[in-house]
Amino acid sequence: MTFDDINQEEEVHLTQPSRSQADRDALFDGEMELQTDVDDQLDDEVDDEFGDDEDDEEYPEVNEDTDSQERATWLALAADAVRAEDIKVLDLRGLTIIADFFVICTGKSSIQLRAIADRAEEIMEQRGYKKLRVEGYQEAVWILLDFGDVVMHVMAAEQREFYHLEDFWKGAPLLPVDLENNPFVPVRSRPAI
Repeated sequence: MTFDDINQEEEVHLTQPSRSQADRDALFDGEMELQTDVDDQLDDEVDDEFGDDEDDEEYPEVNEDTDSQERATWLALAADAVRAEDIKVLDLRGLTIIADFFVICTGKSSIQLRAIADRAEEIMEQRGYKKLRVEGYQEAVWILLDFGDVVMHVMAAEQREFYHLEDFWKGAPLLPVDLENNPFVPVRSRPAI
């Protein structure tokens, strides 16, 4: 094939009418449906071989009587179960519309920060509450878990000292949490990380 032959093929290709946006959208939708069918089939095959996955797990319905103060307490206890340090619950009601409570705690390593965040999410899901969003999980120096009216900040010591959220929200009273009678079993019975 010569250079002129290639140029002629390109000219023919360029002069052919392009597909309309509707045709492209229909083609894309058809490909997406096909991909979804393939994904569902693969999920079913994996479930058949290894058992159901967690996505099929049903969580309890959200109890409308549970208030944000109780949910903040659960998050503090979940952090304590993974040996988080300097756990504080700030009562922001009446100070801001961002959230009713901030739960702030410190972890000693990125592994512990992720473990605290994972345990908090697990405790909340067991009670029917899913996080709205999470920030900073991969970096694991400041992980923010947003549960709507309760926001959890899991911070490395350096970030906690630098940003000192407690000073920023110094008008917020501290909510006392009884960590001595923690009903959540620690993940492991070993010294803190």
